[in-house]
Amino acid sequence: ALHAAHVARGAEFEVVGQWMRPWYFPKPGESMHDAVQRECRAVREGVGILDASTLGKIDIQGKDAREFLNRIYTNAWTKLDVGKCRYGLMCKDDGMLMDDGVTACLGDNHFHMTTTTGGAAGVLDWLEMWHQTEWPELEVYFSSVTDHWAAMAINGPDSRKLLAELTDIDLSNEAFGFMDWRECTVAGVPARVFRISFTGELSYEINVQANHAMHVWNALFDKGAKYRLTPYGTETMHVLRAEKGFIIVGQD
Repeated sequence: ALHAAHVARGAEFEVVGQWMRPWYFPKPGESMHDAVQRECRAVREGVGILDASTLGKIDIQGKDAREFLNRIYTNAWTKLDVGKCRYGLMCKDDGMLMDDGVTACLGDNHFHMTTTTGGAAGVLDWLEMWHQTEWPELEVYFSSVTDHWAAMAINGPDSRKLLAELTDIDLSNEAFGFMDWRECTVAGVPARVFRISFTGELSYEINVQANHAMHVWNALFDKGAKYRLTPYGTETMHVLRAEKGFIIVGQD
């Protein structure tokens, strides 16, 4: 949904799964190394923005959704409260790491699972296979919503200040802690905001219906000018997450 905005900003692209993702955003005369160094510095010192829309997203519902998550992930989900998120690791039947991502509790029997960009279709197949062939007694349903939601991650020390200009919810640490999510409006649009981080910095991932994506993206840049909001691509994402010791499944 945001592809045209990236083209307009001069992005170089790379193929990730079935998608073209912004690789880096060179300014005139910049090498790839120069651009990545500038983008990394912006996230560490100010605020950067990443289009995370390509992450796989699976809506999971049913009275046995928690039990299913307990079985399909390596970690526990029984006590995850509504409004909270948890990082999950998923292994294949040989015990090797298959995929990872953050899953949020939307309701007692309702979860929003994210997957890697390239692993989305495979994970959905994996969930369906185990449900249909091994645990058919569980009442749980899966729907791919990857295309339904556009996701924009704002990262860095100034990310809270920027988001505060576009929403009326309390963003303090006490009201909105790490690994929490909130339903709210951003730039006048209904949104789900997740306080999760793949950079180690203060971060918010803003999810809106895809047809509202360009409006919210432009609003972020309008309000973010004073904070020198900087778009960054997948190469900078790799540097930032590696500095924090975060993994990317299939590449590390």
